[in-house]
Amino acid sequence: MSEPFEGHRPPWTALRLPSAGQAFYVASGDEVTSSDPTTGAAVATLTSSTRADVDEAVDRAHRAFRTARWRNDGAVRARVLFRYAEALRANADRLGELLTREQGKTIGEARGEVLGAAEMVEFYAGMARTLYGRSIALGDNAHGVVLREPIGVVGIITPWNWPLVLLARALAPALAAGNACVVKPASLTAAITVEALAPLAADPDLPDGVLGCVVGSGGVTGDALVGHPGVEMIAFTGATGTGIGVMKRAADDLRKVSLELGGKSPNIVFADARMDKALEGALNAVFTTTGQICTAGSRLLVEESVRDEFVSRLAERTRALRLGDPLDPSTGIGPVVSHGQQREINEYIELGRKEGEIIAAAELPGGDLASGAFVAPTLVGGLARDSRVVQEEIFGPVLTIQSFSSEEEAVELAEDTEFGLAAGIWTTDLDRAWRVGRAVSAGSVWINTYHHFYGEAEVGGFKKSGLGRQQGVEGILEFTETKHLNFDHAPKLWG
Repeated sequence: MSEPFEGHRPPWTALRLPSAGQAFYVASGDEVTSSDPTTGAAVATLTSSTRADVDEAVDRAHRAFRTARWRNDGAVRARVLFRYAEALRANADRLGELLTREQGKTIGEARGEVLGAAEMVEFYAGMARTLYGRSIALGDNAHGVVLREPIGVVGIITPWNWPLVLLARALAPALAAGNACVVKPASLTAAITVEALAPLAADPDLPDGVLGCVVGSGGVTGDALVGHPGVEMIAFTGATGTGIGVMKRAADDLRKVSLELGGKSPNIVFADARMDKALEGALNAVFTTTGQICTAGSRLLVEESVRDEFVSRLAERTRALRLGDPLDPSTGIGPVVSHGQQREINEYIELGRKEGEIIAAAELPGGDLASGAFVAPTLVGGLARDSRVVQEEIFGPVLTIQSFSSEEEAVELAEDTEFGLAAGIWTTDLDRAWRVGRAVSAGSVWINTYHHFYGEAEVGGFKKSGLGRQQGVEGILEFTETKHLNFDHAPKLWG
């Protein structure tokens, strides 16, 4: 367990990875260092993977899939995944601190993410033994059996914003379905990924090679994984532009893809909403993970009759947000993941200042934290509908505010981007909630809440927010092929 925060950071010795016993982590390239976005201190030194390392990891996975009983024994897969979920829970404090130091999210959110990943793994552990097919009577002398079979070797490419939950959301169903997996984490959060995978790799019932991990840039390691002839499927979570590139690369060999991509999600507040809850929801929607979350409700749409009051109260709460060291449990908002991300977000804020008006912004920390990668949570109004600040995914704590006068206009504004990942609707009129929820093109629509996720319920994108679905029953079916076995016991081929 990490030490309590008493005005100074607990000590930290940078990790060196791979360490002994991490054969699943295949790396023989140059050393790279991950840094704390709060202080700039080294968090871990890692060995990067080469294209030859990707070849080795995929070859090992391919051999394991072909020779191991893993793909045919759901009971074994369930036991391994249940034990892994318990290992994540047992290490929540240690992994949470590493996640905070490497990614910058608050310690409370980081520990919550570790536990959320454990819940996701546990859900799919339960599903490992329930991949049922069906039988069909096809005539007097014919019978069909329709099976769900694992695809083979799955390449999993994960982002840096929620590196454990989004890893578990792909890895757990892929393994539960009987596949072998090679994970390529984002470079900014490679250390937490490797450390979180270690207890799974050490499980005595996990065949060698079923789990592999490679580390490096998207242009080298990621490209080698996506283009490898031994990989049957790619599961990618990240930016829309990168996802399109992954899909094009995978198309060379007709490789299956599952993509969860960007978002610019509308959060719609009607005049009859419970305002206190809607205010809390609006803050949660856009400032969770310092705005670095693909489902962020980054476009607030407020009915005109309550706009002034709602925005005034929201501005007051935004100014009161406490930015600080994310290891301090009292901190509300931590830094963004890197100084590069900080610069990109601040460019959008300056564009918003130029094209519209800054309604409110929180105060940046000073002193020892002044050099950290902090961005002030900011509300921007007065922007044209086609402004880049309104249309593009900023991936930071920036909320644009627009107003509407009718339900039809609210839907029109909600639909006015190329994305369709999520949406929020705040109203006490359930008929309206149904109408608007059906009209909005989004894979997840929260009504009188926001950012509540459940392993049982599918998520995914419409439009340029992705292909396929994650979580729920469809989340495991994504990692399977459908096979029909046709049995015929007629004495003749025809007649």
